[in-house]
Amino acid sequence: MGPPLIGNMLEFRKDRMAFLIRAARTYGDVVHFRPGPFHAYLLNHPDHIRDVLVGRPAKFLKNRIQGWMVEPLLGKGMIISNGEDHRRQRRAAQPAFAPRRIEGYCGMFVRHAEEAMKAWGTGGEYDIDTEMLRLAMKNLCEALFNADTTDISKRAEEALPIAIELLTKDSELWVPLPSWLPTQHNRKKKEMIRALTDIALSFADDWRKSGVDRGDLLSMLMLARDEKGCPIAQAELRDHLVTMFAAGYETTAFTLIWAWILIAQHPSVEAALHAELDRVLGGRAPTAEDLPKLTYTSMVLKETLRLYPAAWVLALREPVEDVAIGGYRIRKGSFLFISPYIIQRDPRYFDDPERFDPERFSPDAEKEIPRGAYLPFGIGPRVCIGQSFSQTEALLVLATLAQHYRVSVKPGQRLDPWGGLALRPPAGVRVRITPRTSGARAATEALSSAPA
Repeated sequence: MGPPLIGNMLEFRKDRMAFLIRAARTYGDVVHFRPGPFHAYLLNHPDHIRDVLVGRPAKFLKNRIQGWMVEPLLGKGMIISNGEDHRRQRRAAQPAFAPRRIEGYCGMFVRHAEEAMKAWGTGGEYDIDTEMLRLAMKNLCEALFNADTTDISKRAEEALPIAIELLTKDSELWVPLPSWLPTQHNRKKKEMIRALTDIALSFADDWRKSGVDRGDLLSMLMLARDEKGCPIAQAELRDHLVTMFAAGYETTAFTLIWAWILIAQHPSVEAALHAELDRVLGGRAPTAEDLPKLTYTSMVLKETLRLYPAAWVLALREPVEDVAIGGYRIRKGSFLFISPYIIQRDPRYFDDPERFDPERFSPDAEKEIPRGAYLPFGIGPRVCIGQSFSQTEALLVLATLAQHYRVSVKPGQRLDPWGGLALRPPAGVRVRITPRTSGARAATEALSSAPA
């Protein structure tokens, strides 16, 4: 456990991901450690994970450390709220992520991917992270706020990475710095609080010009009324909008970045992916009706999320009373860590776990994965509200782009993940994007160029 006051803090802060991986591999299913003057436990067995997230969720709240870290920038949104507050917030946002709403977003996902294709043209060398983050921002703005990349969304694109970097630095401290300290970090944080508030309320002001239900999240929040008929308070509206931005911006983009890297490294997977896209789509744009037919494309993305889940550590939980988990007595107020990244690479549940193998998620094979061993979006009543949105977006973007382009990673680059708030791919990964010509695409091009 380390020295009494600092415990394992120095080792933990140096490289959280490496520390947790080493602890799980060395000490097993329940690991007790101290990342500071408090007790923490890493749960590394599907049964224990299900117990906390599914079996007894009311006994395990989002913990206070995350409130200290996240609340100044993101407010009291769904990421950190508990109990009835969380249930009320989730009910307000849920309609924007209903199946029929997700289906309505499909055309927009494809349209934005096709805009990226026009920019790529005959190919060239690009930063794949820049390309995917830009695409994710377009999708997020239009789906959640019915806004294209106008001035407001461009400001968001500039502000969010800075805000996330500040949150990441706070997460490394584990003990919050007093906000009154005149540090550069605190000054930047105050600037970002103002910027994010201004961006969120600018979206709201823009909506008020028409006051029409546009079927997006913003409309639902603006039109929501409580039991007394009162609209949502402006501070809560701000927290909702900023939370959705922060949660939805990087996650899908990171999944797509890792998918491109992995596909480029595995020619047999690339060939199988292209074969499915040519067979199902034949050169045309995918639609919502194609989603169930793109089984291998979905398998590629699920395996990508197994190896590189954006939420590599789920939000920390804190028991509200002394509990027993896996034969261990865990005191009230302890911190519980659950890491999809670690358990999804556990050889007890995945053969040769470091190998990229989409066949793990064939319809028959996927049924054999224990519940709680694969949870890139979490499980239970707090499962990610945007799971279907993110999965559909990634599937349609990958299908649209991969049927027309190949991506190869420039050699000599480090491709190690970094476990900040999200599992980040390395910044500035240079790739070469090359048009591909399949029989199906060639036929489509020939038809489109034929004289009438």
